[in-house]
Amino acid sequence: MRHRRLASLIGIVVLVAILCSCSANASLPANGTSSLPTDYSSSVKVVVTRDFGKQILVEQTVIIGEDTTAMDALRQIAKVNTKYGGGFVSAINGIGSEYEESSNSKKDWFFYINGISSIVGANDYVLRGGDIEHWDFRDWSYHEFVPAIVGDFPQPFLSGFQGKVRPTIIIYHRGLKEYAQSLAGRLSELGVKEISVQGYDQLTQGDQEHCNLILLGTKDNELISELNDIYTRLGFYAYFSQEKLVALNSKGEVASEYGAGSGLIQATQNPWNPKGVGASENVVWVVSGSDEAGVESAARALIDHQADFKYAHAVVIAGGKVIKLPQ
Repeated sequence: MRHRRLASLIGIVVLVAILCSCSANASLPANGTSSLPTDYSSSVKVVVTRDFGKQILVEQTVIIGEDTTAMDALRQIAKVNTKYGGGFVSAINGIGSEYEESSNSKKDWFFYINGISSIVGANDYVLRGGDIEHWDFRDWSYHEFVPAIVGDFPQPFLSGFQGKVRPTIIIYHRGLKEYAQSLAGRLSELGVKEISVQGYDQLTQGDQEHCNLILLGTKDNELISELNDIYTRLGFYAYFSQEKLVALNSKGEVASEYGAGSGLIQATQNPWNPKGVGASENVVWVVSGSDEAGVESAARALIDHQADFKYAHAVVIAGGKVIKLPQ
């Protein structure tokens, strides 16, 4: 999320009390998260990209100390210009804010921690070992708020946000159990803990609200359809319309339409979280397609071809190719 206007955009509902209780397969402590030990001798990866992760400008490992903030780490690997008291990054390595009224072009720097748009400013986010700090210079004329991205995989399932990791539930539809189990195995290989695999009819309200969810199903699945109906609010650059998968450009215009066999991987912060879509707590990933063949192609890409969507916001899989979104 564009960090100068975090508070006005997230729309978080403040609750007096929340009992965060996932099921036995994905149980949470009383506070709704498991916490990672802070390893102050560890390192983080700082990534700087542009145009929704399509161009990698900087990718570097940084050793962190006890109080290393996201801003501290960024300054170690790049020249940074700031405004508004130092809290707003206006330029990185000479690439700075751009505004053109004639073309309605607005470009700025946005940052993510482990693939989650941060509710905390860069000066205040204290890094933990294993974090991925990702800055992207992009057009925000259509979406200023993009709650989550897929290209920092296996984050956020591995490290969460501020060291708090929600359990991950892979929810599968119809004949996709084998793919769900393969994905769970891949996440486990990558170090992710507390993973469970469930059918859609097993999902409880507590799980739906308080866990990380990976939805594996066609566009007709009830939960995926619900998200598709509010795709604009969730920061998506693709949606399903009848039998087509519609991909947008950075200004929200239709760029391409894909038919049978096309797959989609995109992410948002969990809209069922009682605190809202900007809470920076848990995510929902949609691994879907225009039909079952499309879902399978998306699942295979996530399991075996992560390098093809590295640092991307979202991707379409069509004709055997991984296409980064927006187009």
